[in-house]
This record gives sequence, C-alpha cells and structure tokens, in this order.
Amino acid sequence: MEPGGLLLIADESLPPALLERAAPVLAQGGVALHQGPELPSGPRRLVLFDGRLSPSHAESLRREPPPLLLATRGPDGRPAAWEVRLLGALLRGGALLPEGVEVARHRLRRVADIGVTGAAASAAVGQAGGSRVAAGLVGDVVHELAANALLDAPVDARGQHRYAHRRTEVSEVAEEDACELSFAVEDGRMWLEVVDRFGGLRPGPFARALEGWGGRVRVDASGGGAGLGLRRILEHSDTVAVRVRPGQESRVLCVVDMGEARRRATQPKSLLFCLQ
Repeated sequence: MEPGGLLLIADESLPPALLERAAPVLAQGGVALHQGPELPSGPRRLVLFDGRLSPSHAESLRREPPPLLLATRGPDGRPAAWEVRLLGALLRGGALLPEGVEVARHRLRRVADIGVTGAAASAAVGQAGGSRVAAGLVGDVVHELAANALLDAPVDARGQHRYAHRRTEVSEVAEEDACELSFAVEDGRMWLEVVDRFGGLRPGPFARALEGWGGRVRVDASGGGAGLGLRRILEHSDTVAVRVRPGQESRVLCVVDMGEARRRATQPKSLLFCLQ
C-alpha cells in the first residue's frame, strides 16, 4: 500500500454523505484511508460507486495509478464486508482467495488442461448447490482467465509474446511458462484465481473492455487475442481484482455469484486493479 493510505471518494453515482458510512466498514477490513487534503502526487484513489460500470470508467483506468472501483452492494449503501476483506488483502500483498475453505489448485501447461479445469470448476458449483446458469458462467470465466495466462502472458527475454499470435497452433507451452488456476467456494460465491510469472498485465485492456460497455464489443486483436475475453470476464463476475508485480507475477481473481440471476452484466461490479 502506498504511504498515507487510500483517498476515498464517491463518484457522481453516489451522494458524498455515503462516504461517512463506508469509512468504518473499510477500517474494519484493514483498509487504511488517507487523512487530510490530497497531495499533489496523490495517494491511490478508492472510488466508491453504485457498481454500474460504464464507458466513463475507461478513461479513469488509464490514470497512474488506476483508481480502485469499489461497488456499494447493501441496502444501506455500504460496500460488502467480504469485498472489503478482499481489497485489504489485495493492497497488503496477502492471499486473495478466502481463508479457511478448501482450495482446488490446477497447474496448466496444455491447452487441453483449460477445458478440464473449467469442467471441474463448473462441477464444483453444482456440488455446492449453485445454479446451472452460474456453472456455465464459471466455466466461461475459467476458460478466459486460463487462456489469457497460458497463451497471452508468456514473453521471451526481449519481451516478445511467445504464443499470443499463434494461439490456434499451440497445444502445449514450455514447462517454465505454465500457469496455475485455483478455485474455492465460500458463502454462495465461486472464487477463481489465475497466476502467471510474467507480470505483464496492465489496466489498458480493461479500459478498452469498458469503452463500449452496454453496447457491442469492440474487437482488438493487437495483443494476439480477439479482445473479447476481458469483456466476458467482467460481464460474468461480481468482482475482478488484479495484482501485478511487473516482470514477476500477474494475479487475477474473479468472484462469481452462484445464484440464478441471469443478467449478470447489469449487476453491481467492482474492478480493483493494483499495480505494485
């Protein structure tokens, strides 16, 4: 976490008075807030909003550092306690998956491993009493997370992508390029996390995914993929949390509600991107 903590602000979707109610919840979750006026360089911004992502958030994600977009979910207008705990762990460098629950870990090296892991995560939703709709969404999120980490993330010593521009030709990556995907169930939610060792993920692709939010997807194949994966991840998930240590590790965690709700793209969402 940066010295001085986070600067808590409310975007135009919320009345500023809600900050007074949110601050105690954040403090209880171990999130330090900045005291006093904003400095010229500015601490990292924690933006409290109604959870309705829009194209207006795309430009804010291009700021350095990008703001953390935290949704208000409860009827009292405060952020959820489970999400505040995640935010605190994200900033402190702690484990993002919930503690005290069974975690299934899958090492992925072959493209075929993606489907096997997606099927296992979908089955876990059913075993936990989740809906068929949620099981399908979880399978989609696993596919997108794993494909990005396995095929798009690896780069060589010169920073050139090893597999991204020939996805359809790759069936297996080098041993050192393998990634890990883990999942766990807690309180009616599926937590999905993927980790790669390259640390090349940046906010830009997320900003591009939001530029046409609510409309047709804009395809961008410049990075090797079709640019559709992140949009699908955001639509299906309640929360997307990212922690990147440049050149060392990218860690992406998605939380998917296991209930019946079908219009997931319109549900409140948080996008927490932490570049360390």
